[in-house]
Amino acid sequence: MRILFLEFDGVLHPASATSRISPYGSLKTSAQRAWLFRWAWILDDMLVRHPDVGIVVHSHWKGMAAQAQLQGLLGPVGRRMVGVTPGQERWQGIAATAEINHLRNYRILDSRPGAYPPRLAELIACDPEAGLREFSVLRQLQLWLKTPQ
Repeated sequence: MRILFLEFDGVLHPASATSRISPYGSLKTSAQRAWLFRWAWILDDMLVRHPDVGIVVHSHWKGMAAQAQLQGLLGPVGRRMVGVTPGQERWQGIAATAEINHLRNYRILDSRPGAYPPRLAELIACDPEAGLREFSVLRQLQLWLKTPQ
């Protein structure tokens, strides 16, 4: 199985959209009102022909909701979610997950490249306001998906 480590903010919606989250009411309702996860369909569409790809969430959202709730927020692409990284630090959690599970073929979608070692080949860095809509991000993801497992 190939793994896609996924950040939400700046990838599945503009990072600035999170400022519209309300502390009142359910997380799902607040996310819907702020139009979060608006680009999750792009990821779902890209992964349709790749049933071997699972998603591991490394976003800080993993501390805000249980795994089942995170899957619901992701919509159809949530069915691919196989877990979350341990701890709070992005790279350390991903590195630990990759090592424990002997992962060799994975990519990281994130809008904060400064949280990772320089020139990390597995990182696909997104513009925080363009996320998955950015052509270079889509191209890098497509190239990875086309590589043999």
